[in-house]
Amino acid sequence: MVKGRETIGTGFQTSSIRLHSHRLTTAHVKSEEAAEGRPASTENGADEESLRRDLETAIKDEDYARAARLRDELRVLQEDGRSAVLAANARFYTAFKNGDLVAMHQAWAKGDHVYVVHPSTGRISGYEMVMQSWEMVCDADYEFPLQVDLQDVEVHVRGDVGYVTCLELVRTKGSSSWGKQVATNVFEKVDGKWFICIHHASHFDE
Repeated sequence: MVKGRETIGTGFQTSSIRLHSHRLTTAHVKSEEAAEGRPASTENGADEESLRRDLETAIKDEDYARAARLRDELRVLQEDGRSAVLAANARFYTAFKNGDLVAMHQAWAKGDHVYVVHPSTGRISGYEMVMQSWEMVCDADYEFPLQVDLQDVEVHVRGDVGYVTCLELVRTKGSSSWGKQVATNVFEKVDGKWFICIHHASHFDE
């Protein structure tokens, strides 16, 4: 259970996020940058696992021309997935930064499998309980928007699951200190759209 506003508030005062014009700016994205303007279509509309199997078959059959095409299509699909997950991650942090409960509700997957770990709290499971925890955050004595900066961002995607790791730096208005949190955000694709299903943030002391 959430331990109260004071607990959550302390966590937020120990990190920083800077979002400009509703676009999330990241200091470092260690994975390959998702290419813009590349086609999202793949051979016969295949998904990632199908492309991997077809690629293995093409290599086994020594059909190197098809293998090269499948390899390129797989790379494009992966880059499209990373771009989409980063966009979902940006939507989540925009909702957090602005204290926007409507957007926060829309950012999360529905179900008992979702959970959140706020700094200095235990695991909070299930969509309704997770949303109640964010309601406490948004009702806390902060002046929104918060300042948030994401550093050391990495994104990984495999099929319909992806995750983002980053260092959160968050500061509330009127505070002179910036707190740091290590965060892991897990996303799942439902009906073609990515939703966050796990957010785990822990204090980081250098």
